[in-house]
Amino acid sequence: MTIAGSLRLGAVLWVALGVLAGPAWAQAPAPPCLCLNQAVAATHADMDAKAAALAAARAELDQLDQQLAAARAQLNINDQDAVARFRQLLERRDAAAARAGGAALTESQAATAAYNDAVAAYNNQCAGRPTPPAPPGPLVCPGMR
Repeated sequence: MTIAGSLRLGAVLWVALGVLAGPAWAQAPAPPCLCLNQAVAATHADMDAKAAALAAARAELDQLDQQLAAARAQLNINDQDAVARFRQLLERRDAAAARAGGAALTESQAATAAYNDAVAAYNNQCAGRPTPPAPPGPLVCPGMR
């Protein structure tokens, strides 16, 4: 085999190795700080969504409180229909209070705690360190959804 033939064979082998190993390199785990940064961003988005849901539940509760106060001021207790409407409004207000103080509040608090944990983990491992450039393609982070 000539030198030129050896060089061509070597080049072909390097290209084949690159083609075969390319997908494996693309699937290599990302550096930890990139994954932690991604976790911070994801938990921040979740926290914002849960805070917005809590704010909406509280706004609904405030609106129903205002309607209830206005209805109470004009309530004629001798009018059975008016009393029935007032009770329905009171039931809607109680359900809104349960949402605002129950599931929406619990979910918002849990999302905030998860965000705080993600920020603390990032700060513990990555604060003050240069972040390497992101690899091409999506990050592959162990333990991430």
